[in-house]
Amino acid sequence: MSADSAPPPEPAAAAPASTGNSASVARPAPAAEAAKPFDIGQVPVTSAALPAFPYIGIPAELKGAARSDEVVQFDRIHVVAGNGLRPVEGKISRRYFSINEIGMSPLGAHRNYEAVLKQLGATRVDTVSPADPSFIEANGGELEAIRKKMRLIGGPDRSDEADIPGFEQYLLRTPSSNIWMSFYLFDGSLNLGLIVVEEKALQQSVALMPAAQMATALEKDGHVALYLNFDTDSDVIRPDSLPAVDEIAKLLKADPNLKLKVEGHTDTDGDAAHNKQLSLARAQSVVKAITARSIGATRLQPVGVGAERPLADNKTDEGKARNRRVELVRT
Repeated sequence: MSADSAPPPEPAAAAPASTGNSASVARPAPAAEAAKPFDIGQVPVTSAALPAFPYIGIPAELKGAARSDEVVQFDRIHVVAGNGLRPVEGKISRRYFSINEIGMSPLGAHRNYEAVLKQLGATRVDTVSPADPSFIEANGGELEAIRKKMRLIGGPDRSDEADIPGFEQYLLRTPSSNIWMSFYLFDGSLNLGLIVVEEKALQQSVALMPAAQMATALEKDGHVALYLNFDTDSDVIRPDSLPAVDEIAKLLKADPNLKLKVEGHTDTDGDAAHNKQLSLARAQSVVKAITARSIGATRLQPVGVGAERPLADNKTDEGKARNRRVELVRT
């Protein structure tokens, strides 16, 4: 089967008779296991030629209510990396379909997609299911909250058979991007959900603010908000934001007496303590980039604010985007 073709049905297999969600079955919960750092650098980069986004197909014979397709150009979603929950941002495809409708068994669905992903050079990276009690406990204690972060429709179902996973997380690394692919069974393993995220930065619709405009805002308001792109959950400034750093350096060179606080701000997604630490690391990264452009370090003070001073409502994606910012504050 080619990488971009839909998986064929397995005519001899039948879907399980149960329609209940096995994730809801009460089981003794082990102690929560702390998430271990996931080293993305250990995942090999593929050399395969890839088809167009979303890279893998679904059965073409599915019609009407038996399937659903959704594409969002940019958003945040959580994936399972190792035994942890990892936020990623980029272009997202969410699909689900009835495997029962076409006589495909859970094992047949797993084997089909496993073969396609191996063909593309993807690596399975989950070591725990989102339905595992220890994972649920380690991530707030509520499966529904985890489903919401991962954008799962239902499930994921749990299976006692190792060769029929109820959830699978793959990572397809290319020379230019990370592509996360999630597969899960739900509603008694009668349906299969498929999520693909091509990790990338938001294409900013806000124009670059030149040094003169920053100076005017600082004179008038005492502070100015800038929207710089960083690698996801990282303090690494993306190359497309370096021209903004150049403008900050121009601003400081034009006024030798100007001193600034460089504040990092985040939205409310994730752990508050982690967000505050990340916001400080990003502010420090911006200061480092500015001082590398012949600006004295004593003129700049990095500050991590986290999500404590939002500009907009964190209940909407637009509001969260406004809140993820770097502010320059005159001191």
